[in-house]
Amino acid sequence: MDRKKLTVLILDDEENILSSLRRILEACGYTVVTKDKPEEAIDYVRSNVVHIALLDILMPNMDGITVLNIIKEISGLTQVIMMSAYSTVDRIVSALENGANDFLLKPFDNIDAFIAVVENSESKLLRWQKILAETGAI
Repeated sequence: MDRKKLTVLILDDEENILSSLRRILEACGYTVVTKDKPEEAIDYVRSNVVHIALLDILMPNMDGITVLNIIKEISGLTQVIMMSAYSTVDRIVSALENGANDFLLKPFDNIDAFIAVVENSESKLLRWQKILAETGAI
């Protein structure tokens, strides 16, 4: 699949994170949408196809785990990567138990590792789409 057809949503309340990750992912060929408010991200997912979502765990008004749960209700195929500078074992386990397929620690010191996590999510999505197409579900 052409990466331009894959939409990556980034939700973070830090503008520098949003702009940095947007530049990196657009350079990799993805279509990128950024949001700094959880409610806006949820509204976007309700009315648009989002293939991969990168969600900050600590957000004002609504935490990232809540956003993760809502996104998974709306679109079970969306691959969700959680991000946090303040990680604990409990947060990581909670993210995974709620359907996140990966977890990234901020700041992103290794850009290649960041890209590899996103590409891994892309591979998982494409594999699920193929399985669903073969079974006639899509």
